[in-house]
Amino acid sequence: MREELIMLTAVELDVENCRPTDIPEPRRVYAWFLYFSEAICVQAHAITYTRTAVKIRFLKPLIKIQREGWVWLSAVKPASVEKAE
Repeated sequence: MREELIMLTAVELDVENCRPTDIPEPRRVYAWFLYFSEAICVQAHAITYTRTAVKIRFLKPLIKIQREGWVWLSAVKPASVEKAE
């Protein structure tokens, strides 16, 4: 069984001071997220953003379940940019 994903918390998002904005048409991106023991880069869709974070929708690796979660803005790159290895 794989570890649970580590996504940003409400405290980290600070939505009271940094309001989320929906993206009218989700954009394809590569996004890094964490498990306790490793970092994973996945193809995803950016669906909402703030000044500091992006909410992504993606298929969870291996089990192919759709998930959503917040990651830091610096963890997201447009899909047109080559994926970092």
